Amino acid sequence: MRIEPWQRRRRALRLAPLVDVVFLLLVFFMLVARLEQHQAILVEPPVEAGAGALLGAVLVRLGVDGQVDLNGRPLALDQLPQAVAPLLTREPEPHVLVQPSAAAALQSLVQLLDVLTRAGADKITLVAPPTAAVETGR
Repeated sequence: MRIEPWQRRRRALRLAPLVDVVFLLLVFFMLVARLEQHQAILVEPPVEAGAGALLGAVLVRLGVDGQVDLNGRPLALDQLPQAVAPLLTREPEPHVLVQPSAAAALQSLVQLLDVLTRAGADKITLVAPPTAAVETGR
């Protein structure tokens, strides 16, 4: 009786698990990647100017909860473009002063700046909120 030597069968390389891993990696990176466009806000350092430089400027205040008022008149954020457009057209170089509250959220400020830019405001100046007067008691 002749016994033939046992031959090892060669295993074929299975590609199905490798393809699954590649697709899982692809899906992972597609979900993690940010597809939004980041926009930078150009901030110029303050320049000393006389009081006449801002004559006729429009004042927009931003409150703590995102409340907006235009020259002292409360408005909703979606009403602001219609209200500020006539004020911007009456001056040759209109300035918009934005005065955020000290506790206002940064996202609210960025949304306000976007609305003003879309409304046609080219020169926007951020103004520090007024500081409360401190009484010394003397």
